Amino acid sequence: MVKRLAMGMLAGLILGAASLPAQAGAVMDRVKARGKVVCGVDQTPGFGGFDDHGTPVGFEVDLCRAVAAAVLGDPKAIQVQRVTTKYKFLALAEGELDIAFGMTTWTFERDTAQSASFPAVAFYDGQGFMKWADEANPWAASSTICVQSGTTSAANLAEYLARRQSPAKVLALSSSEEKFNAFAERRCSMVTGDSTELAAQRSRRTAMKTSWQLLDTVISREPLGPAIANNDPEWFALVRWSLLVPIIAEARGLGISNIENAPSTDGEIRRLKGEEPGFGASLRLDPAWAKRIVTSVGNYAELYKRNLEPLGIGRGQNALWTDGGLLYAPPLR
Repeated sequence: MVKRLAMGMLAGLILGAASLPAQAGAVMDRVKARGKVVCGVDQTPGFGGFDDHGTPVGFEVDLCRAVAAAVLGDPKAIQVQRVTTKYKFLALAEGELDIAFGMTTWTFERDTAQSASFPAVAFYDGQGFMKWADEANPWAASSTICVQSGTTSAANLAEYLARRQSPAKVLALSSSEEKFNAFAERRCSMVTGDSTELAAQRSRRTAMKTSWQLLDTVISREPLGPAIANNDPEWFALVRWSLLVPIIAEARGLGISNIENAPSTDGEIRRLKGEEPGFGASLRLDPAWAKRIVTSVGNYAELYKRNLEPLGIGRGQNALWTDGGLLYAPPLR
């Protein structure tokens, strides 16, 4: 009896230890010791990737810079790695990434079974389809649809085809780049993915946008944002507020060009300008952390204009709530 009780207590201790979260603050300590924030991105035009000189660029890269500006005081203190959807969650769990971007959709399964957390939605999207303009019937029995494996797009497509009882075949590729390469080579009749991803790739790859046609069909909701390991509430809060500050700044009319000289008319603007002593101490940040984000990457409208407008992607759902969009942020107080 004593032996069984002892074994039961030992098992309980082991299970309890396994379920305990990692020490809060561990990720920030790691980032400060390293001197860089490590972010994973996919190669999606406008969102994340590398230019011809190997410099990381894109909307999500700028959000990575926002976190670095807040934590390290330097928006350039980032290391950007290209990762696939399948790998990014393992990389988070093993501490190889501090933040995983890469057009990641926030879902129940990822939120509860992948040891990942989603601090905020950075971009609202939906899954669509794109075909060659001269493809008369892309849904024909002989059709093939290209999709990236291991993504919500692949799961959504399987469910959609089953509901329609469609005989179309699916060609699953391991990365976004491979998926669009296959479509460009006409190995498939259509390609599917987030609607903005389709528009971005069309803008990047075709001299005449009319040669690739976006269909009106949208089959899902895709709230996109960064994922982090789910065992550090301090890092969760820091990444969340680093993404919310650009939204708040846009709502308050503050951006790169005017935040320095804007009148401090109320408490929230004072906090955005770094003028309230002690604001940020709960996250081990100095009072100027939010101001550094705005001066480094701008407000949400500036982020959008710089990275996504050149690809012909309108604000749509990603406008402020005051303009009929879905972007809304809690008070900065």
